[in-house]
Amino acid sequence: MIQSVAILAGALFVLVRGADLFVAGAKQVGAAFGMSSFAIGVLIVGLGTSVPELASSIAAVMNGTTEIVVANVVGSNITNILLIVGVLALLGGPIMVSRNLLKTELPIFFIATVHFVASIYDGVIDRVEALLLVGTLIAYVWYLLSSSEKTEVSKDTKERMSMQISSLVFIVLGLAAVLLGAHYTVQSAVAIATGLAIPIGLVSIAAIAIGTSLPELFVSIQAVRNNETDLAIGNIFGSNAFNILMVVGIPGLLSPLVADIVVMELGLLILIAASLILFVAGLARQIQKWEGVMMLLFFAFFLIKLIEFV
Repeated sequence: MIQSVAILAGALFVLVRGADLFVAGAKQVGAAFGMSSFAIGVLIVGLGTSVPELASSIAAVMNGTTEIVVANVVGSNITNILLIVGVLALLGGPIMVSRNLLKTELPIFFIATVHFVASIYDGVIDRVEALLLVGTLIAYVWYLLSSSEKTEVSKDTKERMSMQISSLVFIVLGLAAVLLGAHYTVQSAVAIATGLAIPIGLVSIAAIAIGTSLPELFVSIQAVRNNETDLAIGNIFGSNAFNILMVVGIPGLLSPLVADIVVMELGLLILIAASLILFVAGLARQIQKWEGVMMLLFFAFFLIKLIEFV
């Protein structure tokens, strides 16, 4: 058991570091092709920080433990909202939500969440529901790419070629680390759940989801330090939408996804409540420090309720 916990911790570290490399390389490629800072921030960073969840979910489907997929996304989105937004508001509050985010990120966050809750209400996401999620993802990405203005690329051809080669190296190494970390993350999670005779969804929500949410936490805290609050809160909206549309949608095309007892009796209810809190805060266009404290207390309540399933 101690060995499985150590492997899980090491695998999550490799998973997160691999995602960091992937995002760094993808941002350089986006800049080289003249993508705007907004498109890079919302599309590349939001998508890139969801890579750990996607990799671990695909590995779970390949391993035949589809319960991990839904539990991973539910736990990750709860963590993103209650823990990360709570910490951001506590450290840098009040956090202002720009009109740009209201027009782009808030609607897709709302649509994705409602779509997911309606799909998982019966405990299973079938291939048709997964296809609809992927279709929404494609429409979202197309909108982001078509609506963002390109920036001028002033570097000469030789310098651009050098940057692209280094960026591709980052991307390849990052993906390799993510795939390796995802494989051992799933294996160790199954071993822990089997050894302790607890639902696999509990391990997914309590360990994998929180661990794979670390990239969002680091990106958002750094953004607040740089006074880039749009990126900080936009990263959460975008990441949660990508988690639902991509991390559930793509594995769901491979195999129907099942939600276990932890998700259906606790996770889904907390996700709905947390998403409503974030949506209302977004409409209010600001998140105060006291709201951040309440989010952190709500997250602590969530963790305490998880213990009841042990």
